[in-house]
Parts: sequence; C-alpha cells; structure tokens
Amino acid sequence: MRLLLYGGTFDPPHNGHLNNLRAAAARVRPDRVVVMPAGLSPFKQSTAAPGSARVEMCACFRALEAEGAVPALCVSGWEVEQAALGRRNYTVLTLEMLARTYPEAELYMAMGSDMLLSFDSWHRWQEILRLARLVVTSRNVGDAPELHAKAKQMDPTGARILFAQVEALPMASSNLRARLAAGEACENELPALVRRVIRREGLYRADRGESGNHESETGKGACARPVE
Repeated sequence: MRLLLYGGTFDPPHNGHLNNLRAAAARVRPDRVVVMPAGLSPFKQSTAAPGSARVEMCACFRALEAEGAVPALCVSGWEVEQAALGRRNYTVLTLEMLARTYPEAELYMAMGSDMLLSFDSWHRWQEILRLARLVVTSRNVGDAPELHAKAKQMDPTGARILFAQVEALPMASSNLRARLAAGEACENELPALVRRVIRREGLYRADRGESGNHESETGKGACARPVE
C-alpha cells in the first residue's frame, strides 16, 4: 500500500494546496492520502486560525476524492493534538507515527519546492528520507534547475526525491490572510467550505490580528487504521 502524507499549516487551505496534492497523487498513485494540518511548527510560533478550525477547513481536500484524483483521503488532527498537549512536533515524528500505524505502507510525503530548498535544515532530515520518499511540486516557474541540483545533493541516487509536474497557481496563505483582513472574499482562491468556516468563526479579521491565537484546541483525531 502506498500512503501519501500532505502536511502544512493550511492557514487557510486554498486551491493551490488542492492543485499541488492533485499533482503529487497523480505522480505516485497512492492507495491512501492523509492530510495533516500542523500543530505548533518548530519554525512558527503561532497560527492565525486555531487548530480545530484548520482541521475543519481541510475537509475541502475531500473534493479530490470525489473527483477521483485520490482513491481514499482522510484529514488527521494528530499534530494539532500534539500541540494541545504542549508538544512541539517535527515531521520525522509524524512519519514515525504513520509507520507504526501502517507498518505495511510505503510512505510518501508531498511538499512544495520552497520546502525542498531548506529541507536539509529540518530536524533529522536524513531519517525523513529513510522513512518516506518526497514528492516535490514546483510553486515557481523556472525553478526546476535549482530544485534538481538540491535534490541531487541530498539524494545522489535519485530514488528518494521525486518530482511532480504542476501548473503553479500564484497564491499564498499569507497573502490571502491579508486580503481577507481587508474584507475580500477570495472566492477564486478559497473553496466554498473554507469560506464558510472563515465567516462562521470570524477568522482573519483585521481586529483579531494574526499573532494572538496559539494552538490550544484539540483536532478531530488521527485517521483510524482501516479494517484489514
């Protein structure tokens, strides 16, 4: 079984995220996809939206299952739960958890090109490459030579870092948060489900600010292992 992990802050998740996951899944043809919003990232001190809301918004990824882009997809709140328990999580710990939960699975992890360029600064990055193959989607036109050079430096055999072709969409969560704070709806960038949660919870409003909501909520739980 091939299991593809797609993690990120998803603050908020947008159509570019869906596009990247669609491309990564087309590259490796997974049997199962796990979307996992980050808890408290080692590289970020807080998020604008609480963990519970980001887990709920990530239900938008299930549209890929409905359209046939992935065979089975679940959203896991495991990393958000770790943050609620006061634990600072690292990607390698998430992969170790998935390896324990799905011992028969071949693990893959989707990531954007910007993350690959800094990947060798990640905690225990060599162990991450041992546990999972990376599936890299390019966010910027023309960055392929730099990406391939970086991949060859870290993975000379070319067996652990794969590339997925994608038409990069010019959007970023940080820019969308600023636009939402300015009163824009961002209909072209945000799935309808995400917009509904944002409206209901009053997220990203200018009067709330972006730095006051540290992770404290518990997510919906890690994906249950399928019955054998």
